[in-house]
Amino acid sequence: MFGTRPLVYSLLSAAFFPLTAAAETPAVAELPAPTVGDVWKFRKIDLWNNSELESYQRELVEIQPDHLVYRGKSAPNAKPKTFYHGRSLATCRRMRDSEEEHCAGALAFPLHVGDKNSYTKRPWTKGDGYLSADCEVKGIESVTVPAGTFDAFRVDCDGTWQRVFDITPTTGDKGRFEESLWYSPTVGHYVKFTYIGYRPSGGVYTKEQTELIEFVPK
Repeated sequence: MFGTRPLVYSLLSAAFFPLTAAAETPAVAELPAPTVGDVWKFRKIDLWNNSELESYQRELVEIQPDHLVYRGKSAPNAKPKTFYHGRSLATCRRMRDSEEEHCAGALAFPLHVGDKNSYTKRPWTKGDGYLSADCEVKGIESVTVPAGTFDAFRVDCDGTWQRVFDITPTTGDKGRFEESLWYSPTVGHYVKFTYIGYRPSGGVYTKEQTELIEFVPK
């Protein structure tokens, strides 16, 4: 009876090994394929003092050939707004004096470790200036956020910012920044995003982090 144990254990190991391998994070992250009705909830933190700057949510309401359309709000009682993103998840933006839409960002699917991507003149949220950066998929990491622990593709970017409107001696007109983004195929979105901005003189002026609080699939 005791002599049968190694054989039984070997059979069990062989049976369960494929399940373990199948659960591993794929070596490639394909273009996100979310479902209309999926909801992502985030919070943004000031890393200087670990205080919450804002919380917001995005609900996917429509999938277009070149856009993902979300309805979202930044506070429980706020009026919902519509947001357009490119299929690579970057928010679509315009400069203040232009109708040209820019929807490119740090992610360029499919993602493989070692892939490189760049974007140029990505407008700021209010269109006062723009960002340009070179990015690279650095690896697959386990990252923990309020929504849980996820295996995510880490993308690091080094770039420059350029202010175009409302330039003052205080704001300056250009500087550099660093950003890192962790994309999880499990939720079809990034689960963590950090941004460090540097003044024209070289000193840090902002350190922010955005985290996924909850993912509610349809």
